[in-house]
Amino acid sequence: MDVSYENAGTDRKSLLLANTGAVVTEGDSVVIDKSKLDASNLMFKLPTPQRSSHEVWFQVKSLPQHGVIVVGERNLSVEKPNFSQYILNKYGITYRHDDSETRHDSFVFDTWLNPKGKPAQRPLDVSQVLEEWFNITVVPINDQPPVLKTKTPNLSVVQGDIVALGLQNLNVEDLDNHSENIQYTVVSKPNNGYLALGENLNESVVSFTQAQINSGKVYFVHDGSQALGIFYFSISDGHHKPVYKLFNLELTEITISLVNNTGLALKQGQTCVALTQGSLAAETNGKTTTVHYRITKLPRYGKILWLDNQDLRQFEQEDLRTGRLFYHMTSVTSGQDSFEFTVFTSEANLTNQVVNITVKPLVRFGKGVRIPNGIVVKLNTGFLNATELASLTGSDPIFEVVSQPKYGKLARGKAKAGMKTEPVESFSFQDVKQERLSIELNANMTEVQELNDSLVFVVKAENVPPAKGEFRFTVIPYDPSLVRRTESPILTPSSPFSQSLNQTNQTTVFGVGTALPSLSTSFFSTQRPSKTDQKFKGRNHWGNTNRNDSTGTTLGKPTMGRGEDLSGIPFMMTPVRVESYPQRTSNPLLVILPLLVLLLLVIILVVLFLLLRRNRKRKQKPLNLKTLPSPSTPLACHDQPQRSAAVPMVTVTPLSPSGPGSPALDRPLPFANQGYVSNSASPPNCSLKAVNPESSDQLIRTTLPTLQQNQYWV
Repeated sequence: MDVSYENAGTDRKSLLLANTGAVVTEGDSVVIDKSKLDASNLMFKLPTPQRSSHEVWFQVKSLPQHGVIVVGERNLSVEKPNFSQYILNKYGITYRHDDSETRHDSFVFDTWLNPKGKPAQRPLDVSQVLEEWFNITVVPINDQPPVLKTKTPNLSVVQGDIVALGLQNLNVEDLDNHSENIQYTVVSKPNNGYLALGENLNESVVSFTQAQINSGKVYFVHDGSQALGIFYFSISDGHHKPVYKLFNLELTEITISLVNNTGLALKQGQTCVALTQGSLAAETNGKTTTVHYRITKLPRYGKILWLDNQDLRQFEQEDLRTGRLFYHMTSVTSGQDSFEFTVFTSEANLTNQVVNITVKPLVRFGKGVRIPNGIVVKLNTGFLNATELASLTGSDPIFEVVSQPKYGKLARGKAKAGMKTEPVESFSFQDVKQERLSIELNANMTEVQELNDSLVFVVKAENVPPAKGEFRFTVIPYDPSLVRRTESPILTPSSPFSQSLNQTNQTTVFGVGTALPSLSTSFFSTQRPSKTDQKFKGRNHWGNTNRNDSTGTTLGKPTMGRGEDLSGIPFMMTPVRVESYPQRTSNPLLVILPLLVLLLLVIILVVLFLLLRRNRKRKQKPLNLKTLPSPSTPLACHDQPQRSAAVPMVTVTPLSPSGPGSPALDRPLPFANQGYVSNSASPPNCSLKAVNPESSDQLIRTTLPTLQQNQYWV
């Protein structure tokens, strides 16, 4: 006998003699006997002599979920899940429902042949065990009324619109009945429309079911009036008393609104910009979806044109979507412009709307700029870069400060002794390039890690409209450990470049990124340039000294002339930590100490000059000849030098002053005082042999006196 049964939605043929399942009323019980469950046909697997010594046993593997199985006076459990065919045949087992709102239950069991007189033991051989399901159908009873799950039944409808009712508007649950059995009845009709089914929206209905609501077939048709609407209805399942409720109809007026009005933006030097749906768009809740725009006030410094350069006063949303419109600026006197318009449909309108047109500065700003608090930071092109604007206009852009930083100021130059710097009202791009300006911050950063600040300005240049810009930066606490010294080459004492290189050490700013417009910038320290740096500011003796590129350690390189090779110069990479402390007021020592050093240098130079002059005079003074012995003094034999034929004897004979035509010496020769020349009438012979070599050298180097009148050399 084949019996069909269902388990978890799957149909299977039972192999038992009977497995019909059972039907039970909700909350009631049913007896399962051999007419519903019989596995005695398993005996046919055994030979006839053995059948009398075996019996059929059942073991429940999965208990029912919505009830219990009672065998005798005990409930089957996981610990005691067994019963036999004998019990089914003689007494039966009972399934007792738990009175829950369920429609189905089941249990799974194994059955096998077990020897009589022995405890029921499930065989280990699975081929001797048969597994099946026993299905139980629960018949519900209508013991509970329908429950309205929607707390406040209502519907929002646009004036003149048709709207379908859904579960969010009206929902009733009844566990004892299907949705087709839940009936709604309109007691009083709405005063601003009517209910209709989707098959015929022109015909009013007064009754419908929950199933029709679930499928979206019930509609409310508004009549276009502005009156508020309500209607009463009842809910019934055909068994319990009807439930009466009130349904509210909320009226929404037809409106039109802007979903996008971001305005237009032009960069300096740009005269046209497209007017598209990305910058201006509207939507409406009415039936008519065609949106119109009418310009009520034209732009003051430009025009709204079609693609063919024709002026216009009215356009549609479709024109914005396809990009057929654009704004053309005709005047460069202002950086702001606007036009007013009205947006409307055939059912609604929105007036006094404005589209703002803004000129953006053609300036690149440093991104992620972090400036330490309490120190002076130079403003350079890493912060504000107007190179493109200057190149486009051929002029030097001017920045007019609109708002100084909240926690400091932008100042020009250095503070003099005892004086404070004044905030600047305007500056040029050349000032930024030459780093003539500085940002001075003095914020209270107690228990604060960072503060946001900005500098607001208006930048102007020739033949372009002015533009308002804002340079944003972050103020952070000053950390001296983040300031490092430039790693300059250290030369050996024998290097000819040692002195020049040692004088070029500079303090550079190390940060998170380079001070370029498109990169993050971070500055931690600045130092005042020395006089030498200012004097030779425009020269590049050490390679690229652009302060904007300060992301890494800078290694100074000396300038080499022709034929110079620095390959043998040892370089030592020695980073030196430099702590720079903020100075709130000018220190007089900063002025006095340099003056004292300068005065000391002047004194040293004067002393050196006097010493050099004295030495030079000593070298230029003529040397005096040593006094030689007179001819009358006899010379020792060992001091008498041998006469040489190479040295001639010279005898000087003075001329008589009275001799005609002969010049006479009117004064003695300078040699006379030295013992070489005598003014006597018969001068003795004077030989160069009597002069020692040192005196001879001095005579040769001695400058000859100038001849006077009536004198000549012989």
